[in-house]
Amino acid sequence: MRLHGKVQSAKVDDYQSGIEVAVLDGEVIGMMGKRPQYSCKIVRGWAGLDELRDMKKQRAAGVGVTDQDIVDYAAQIVVPQEDTVLVLKVLDITGKGQYHRLVCEVEAVL
Repeated sequence: MRLHGKVQSAKVDDYQSGIEVAVLDGEVIGMMGKRPQYSCKIVRGWAGLDELRDMKKQRAAGVGVTDQDIVDYAAQIVVPQEDTVLVLKVLDITGKGQYHRLVCEVEAVL
């Protein structure tokens, strides 16, 4: 599934495993003329995420990377700005009940 989402907010998640974004669906208009909003976790396709994942793997293997190195690197990742339109590929849907999170990969920035 593809999602054209307009970013409302973004930050590196607390576990330094991706970027949490809240996006408005740019292609669907829901009930009462409102666009649906989704909570997404970007895990691939954004600058710095692959390197962050590699650092976490090195830390798990005990190869010279400290937790502080990971936190410092995560703080340097530039997250998408508000009102940026992202084309997201939905890789997975997690959560229970009405609380869902889309796990996504960035395909393009418009």
